[in-house]
Amino acid sequence: MYSMENLLTLIHTEQARGLKIRPGSPPVVEAGENRHALEGPPITGEAARMLLRSMANTRQMRELETRGDVTFIYTLQGVSRFLIRAKMEGDNVVFVVQ
Repeated sequence: MYSMENLLTLIHTEQARGLKIRPGSPPVVEAGENRHALEGPPITGEAARMLLRSMANTRQMRELETRGDVTFIYTLQGVSRFLIRAKMEGDNVVFVVQ
């Protein structure tokens, strides 16, 4: 199981441009022009939702459910600030961290 804290720390440490979470595939790290999937199992729809919930507050999750998308800033203490862009694709949550 992936944790958002570990994923955010990883992209910060690697100075990656971003991270993409999409159900059905492992997390994808974007570093410069290169993209590579992390070694590990694919993310399930429920796991993607749980990862997003670990960063989003109730209002942000409600906005995602009602509008179909949400953008917000998340601060991981002692690490950095991240721009989160999430959207609904059918019943699944897909999001990008920059």
